[in-house]
Amino acid sequence: MQRSPQGWPLLVQAGSSEDGKEFAARYAEAVFTAQQTLDDALEFVKDVKTRAAAHGRDGLPLILPGICPIIGGTEAEARALEDELTELQVIDYGLNQLSTMLNVDLSGLPLDAPLPKHILPTEDEVNGNKSRFTLVADLARRERLTIRQIIARLGGGRGHRVVAGTPEQIADAIETWFQAGAADGFNIMPPILPTGLDAFVDHVVPELQRRGLFRTEYTGTTLREHYGLPRPAARFAEPLLASASL
Repeated sequence: MQRSPQGWPLLVQAGSSEDGKEFAARYAEAVFTAQQTLDDALEFVKDVKTRAAAHGRDGLPLILPGICPIIGGTEAEARALEDELTELQVIDYGLNQLSTMLNVDLSGLPLDAPLPKHILPTEDEVNGNKSRFTLVADLARRERLTIRQIIARLGGGRGHRVVAGTPEQIADAIETWFQAGAADGFNIMPPILPTGLDAFVDHVVPELQRRGLFRTEYTGTTLREHYGLPRPAARFAEPLLASASL
């Protein structure tokens, strides 16, 4: 049997719980994660890569936080598009989604009042996605958002960082995190498809290329090569050959 050009599929982990970070440190080659602030992102990178180094994995895994870019020709256009997308959200669906994330029934609470702190469980009491619970709870506390505002923030980015602005402003946000060491790359999550992805490719990517932050051509053919990762050595080739010679 001919071996895959990638050696084996790229191993990607998602999640920022303690168990998730430890699993990523031991096995993942890339991590999809969600942080809302630069400080939180830097702390996550340091934690995961310190754990990985303890397992002899210097440089791995690559950290790829999600970012939801809302792009306009001007900042005002981007903000208007953000407002339009918010208006299109189905509140009942968003409320149910938020209740699931926070592991508490929010139905019946006033949508335009802050999320009551006393009703939230602790992370230890959450069964399921602990990292997403912590992210949403911290976001609500830090920015003092109403339930309606939380639903709006989660609608496009699904808990990932939402950035609205011109292509240059989106590129600024990406460059700031990358240069600070808070990301090895980004998981781009357009709020609408295909137009949101088209806008990123047509307007943000050229700006990143002008800054020397994005390739101008591909030098490989596999996802592993696009990530700049080497092809793993064949771990089972020699034992198979030895068995064949017996």
